[in-house]
Order: sequence, then C-alpha cells, then structure tokens
Amino acid sequence: MIMALTIFFFLLYIAIVVIIGVVSSRKESEEDFMIADRKVSGVQVAATMSAGFFDGAVLSIYLAYIYQYGMSAAWMFVGLAIGFLLLRRRYAVIIKRKADEVRAYTMPEYFFKIFGQRNGIMFSILLLVQYFLLTIVNFIIAGKVLSLIFPLPYFVSVIIGGAIILVYLLLAGFKAVIKTDFFQLVIMFVMSLVVAIFLFGKTTIPMAEFNPIALGTGNLIAFLLMGSIGILVAPDLWQRIFATKDEKNLKRGLGYSAIILPLLAVVISIVGLATKQFFPDILPEDALITGFSKLLPLGLKEFGMVLLYAVALSSSDTITFMISSIFTRDLKNYTQKYSEESMRKLTRIFMLAFVAITVVIAIFYQNIIALGLSMGSVSLALFPAILGSFYWKLNERAVFWSLLLSLVSLILIFAAGEVTPENVSIVLPVALIVLVVLQKYFNWRHNYQIIKQNKF
Repeated sequence: MIMALTIFFFLLYIAIVVIIGVVSSRKESEEDFMIADRKVSGVQVAATMSAGFFDGAVLSIYLAYIYQYGMSAAWMFVGLAIGFLLLRRRYAVIIKRKADEVRAYTMPEYFFKIFGQRNGIMFSILLLVQYFLLTIVNFIIAGKVLSLIFPLPYFVSVIIGGAIILVYLLLAGFKAVIKTDFFQLVIMFVMSLVVAIFLFGKTTIPMAEFNPIALGTGNLIAFLLMGSIGILVAPDLWQRIFATKDEKNLKRGLGYSAIILPLLAVVISIVGLATKQFFPDILPEDALITGFSKLLPLGLKEFGMVLLYAVALSSSDTITFMISSIFTRDLKNYTQKYSEESMRKLTRIFMLAFVAITVVIAIFYQNIIALGLSMGSVSLALFPAILGSFYWKLNERAVFWSLLLSLVSLILIFAAGEVTPENVSIVLPVALIVLVVLQKYFNWRHNYQIIKQNKF
C-alpha cells in the first residue's frame, strides 16, 4: 500500500510536467521557445523568480548551515530579499529596457553588446562554471531522494532526474520553464508548510538555536553579500526579466519574491532544527534528506519525499535551458553560420549534451557544500563589472582582467580545499580592485596618448 501510494505521487508529478511541456509546445514559435515571447505576466512572474532561488541545491546547503548554526543561517535569505528589493528599486527597469532594445536573450549576450566579444565570452565561461556546479548539486540531491523513495541505485536515480527535465524542455523550452516554475512554487509551499506544522508539534527546539549571530560575523557578512549580490548578477533571473511582459509586472514580481523567499526559509528551517535534535551526529549536508525520510510518519513521508524530489529538480530545468541558450546565442553572435531559425534546434542539442555531462559528474562527485559555495562566489566575481556598467563606461580590458583574475582566485581556493563562506568572499575584493586599478590605468594611458599626439 505504501509503495503504491509513493508510485502514484511520483507518476502524478511526471504526468503534470510532461503535460505542461506538451501543452506549451503547441503553436510555438522560435521566440516562444527561447524567451516565452517576452510576455510573462501576473503571478507567473513572482513564481518563476522565486522558484529559481528555492531549489534542491539552495535547500540542501541552507539546511546544512541551519543544522550547524541554527536560525542564524537565515541571513542567507535576508540577503536574497535585500537583493530582490534593490534590483526592483534601481536596476530591473534599466535591464529590461536595454534588453528589449538590443533583443538580448541571455546575460552574456547583453554584455556582449556593452563590453564587446572578449568579455561576452568571459561572462559565458563564468556563468557556465557557476551554473554547471549548481546543476550538479541539484542532480545529487534529486538522485539521493529518488534512491530513498524507490530501491534504485544512486546512479540510476540521477539519470532518471536528467531524463525527466529533458522531456518537457525539449518540447517547449523556456515557455515550459516558466509554466513548471508556477507548479513547483505551489509544491514548495505545500511541502514546507505541511512538514513544518507536523515537526513543530513534535519537537522541542532549544532557544540557543535561535541566536541570530551564532554563524559568526565573517560568515554572516559573507551570506548577506552572496545573497544580495547573487540576486543582482543571477543570469537566470536576468533571463526572466527579459521575458517579463512589462515594467509593471516586473516590479510586482520582484516585490512579491522578496516576501515569499524569507517566509519559505523560516518555515523550512524547522526541518533542519528538528533534524538536529533527533540526529545530532549526521553530516550537515545530509540534514535535508534525513529530515524528510526519517522524521515524517508513513503517508506523509511518501508524499513529502516526492515533493522534495520535485523541488530538487525545480531549477535544473531553468539552468539547463539557460546554459544551452547561452551557447546558442554565442554561436549566433560570434559566427555567421547560424540564422535565427536555427535557435530551437541548436538549443535542444546543447541541452542534451549539458544534461549528459552534468549527470555523469553528479554520479562521481557529491560534496554539495563545496560546490554550492564555489557557485556563489562566481556571483561575487561578476558583481563589480555588472554594477559598474549601470553608472560608468567601463574599459573592456579592465573588465576582462577583473573577470579572469577573480576566476583564477576561485580556482586556487577550490584547489586548496579551503572553501568556506569567508574564504570565497575574497573573490569580490579581487574583482573590484583589479577593475578599479586597471580602469584608472587604461583611462590614464588613453589621456596620455591624446596629450602626446597633440604635442606632435
């Protein structure tokens, strides 16, 4: 009976996402497939923006820190809320207007128009690294969850996760991403609320777990930085901004997201705190799966695990499409071989390749905390150039070296095995200092050459 119920919930989830893909693919144009025809409106805007920041990777990393430091880990989501509000108040409309003007489909394409070809490629490389790591984490979580739901080997479970998202992505592309995000946000609310209500009534949580600064000043500041900066430089969020119908819908969606995410974080934190009381000796990165698989009663556990599985895959579809569309648009911008009519076909090919590579790595490497923090630090590397572009005309060479040297610093931290919130935050001053120094140097050299030419 229990297994039959689990199978029913699982097949229902698959049926819903496949139906969404089939329905979305009807009478679909190239523009629909690539950017949802730039007509996303209403509650879909808030749903798609929120879903991208409450997936399996974020949940697993967040609950690992809740397990270690208590509710002070919620500063991560405070940072996200600040980022949404800042983006809404100052930058989202600028991004939307410029993207519509140049018909940009991806963040690298947007900055290709501003900073030139070399920097467009650097943005593509950094974003590939960042979201490649994030997708690996999501597939790891999804694989572990499915292996607990059914008696399947871990590697088979990871492959199944990749196959599920490919089904509806190959059918309808970004249009399917937008529509499944709404479904997945509903799942997040149901899952978080039901599980939190049950555990809250069954668990006594010590007051010490609610210490707001238990995380430590350095980690606290790092979480605020990575959260707020992460929002401002998130390429999947930019792609959603490009797809929004108008500025009114855009501002409303960003405002609602700033409320939704912290509320979900507070509710889901109960799972991490309860898990710590019952299982004080597990690895922090296993807190999410342990809480759902061992603390819930029969019936609710099966329902919750399937919902958790859906959440674990919730942004993998977005990332897969985003990275694939970056490759597609780079080929379109940097070569003369492909036309606008080739976009859908090329993106499908890249989606297949990206999922295949990511699944293979997720099978053999499973350190989700190191992967997650490395991913977050790439946002810090991008931040100075992106923020500066809103205020000044930046030198293309200064931007290039800022991005390159910050990437090198991240690789060195990862290679040394010193991946902590404080350490990865070093990437931000590296990117900022290099950008400022070289910007001043190249401006000085340009002015000097002008003066020199005038003398002669």
